[in-house]
Amino acid sequence: MKGGVAPKTIIVMVIVILVGVLSVYGVNTVRTYMSGASGGMDPKSVLAKSNDDGKGAVVTWTSDKPSIGVVEYGTTPASLLLRAVETDSVTDHKISLSPLKPNVNYYFRIRVGEDTYDNSGIPYSFKTKGSVEAVATPTVVFVPTVALVPTTTSSGGCNRTTDYNHDNVINTMDYLSCLKTGVSPAASPSGGACVAGTDYDGNGVVNSLDRVKCLQNKK
Repeated sequence: MKGGVAPKTIIVMVIVILVGVLSVYGVNTVRTYMSGASGGMDPKSVLAKSNDDGKGAVVTWTSDKPSIGVVEYGTTPASLLLRAVETDSVTDHKISLSPLKPNVNYYFRIRVGEDTYDNSGIPYSFKTKGSVEAVATPTVVFVPTVALVPTTTSSGGCNRTTDYNHDNVINTMDYLSCLKTGVSPAASPSGGACVAGTDYDGNGVVNSLDRVKCLQNKK
């Protein structure tokens, strides 16, 4: 037939088209099978949980068939440069991410073979918890309570201005020593010597006049 297309040519064109379609379909089928996308290896029930200290997190998911997954993560959706890889082919997946910064948003996706999975084109995300700061325990200092005994300045009594134990220091120990030994302020010290710091005239003030009083008593 003049001006028409020969049946043989039409058959050849149909065969070429079919071969092209089958080739594309076959390549995609092989690629899909190799990547595991149609083999039940796609992630399901994806969950990310931050550690209490905010320095790590755990990503979990499941798959129908065993596979080895990789979590690619980072602090922005466009910079998922960090990677954490599983060591075994499993169906219950669990990958730890660390070290992380506390109180920071992290984004991640899951890679299985040549395929990557995210949240419908948007990376999964989670936020780490804030770090727990150590709270310093206040130090409690217990100060013993000293019962104050009223000062007695009557003749023959004990007061708080006399060095009763003769250590040249006037403090609470002198008053307790007087109460224990019954030493009077006007009493002469042992050996007849005048001791500095003793209120010999019993006026409640220790000064040079006490030594004069002591010397007068010795006459």
